[in-house]
Amino acid sequence: MYDGSMVNEQAARAFAESWYGAWNARDLDRIMSHYSAGIEHSSPFIARYNNSAEPTLRGREAVRAYFGRALERNPTLAFHPQRIALGTETVVLMYVRMSGDFAAEMFVLAPDGHAEAGKILRSVSHYALGE
Repeated sequence: MYDGSMVNEQAARAFAESWYGAWNARDLDRIMSHYSAGIEHSSPFIARYNNSAEPTLRGREAVRAYFGRALERNPTLAFHPQRIALGTETVVLMYVRMSGDFAAEMFVLAPDGHAEAGKILRSVSHYALGE
């Protein structure tokens, strides 16, 4: 499924601009346009918003419902871009949240030639430890 190639800088910057733009516009349809049908998303906040111990959601509908609840519960939600890191079929977006806390999202992207090329196959949210 993965060809082991690096995401190029131009594609990563375009992805970041689009992803941040969708979130900062609070536009759930635009947000979800970045995610594949079979998305797997993990976050320490899933338990809080889903009343479940399961840290991973599977499928676009489950992720959409979770993101929708997050948008409803966080009326000041905003992400302030800081850095982008590239890896093998991955992009990491590092940002400051509306709370002032540092966070990072690691995305595994579908490679060229995949039916959903450029879409997020797997995402993992990370939040900085208190200082």
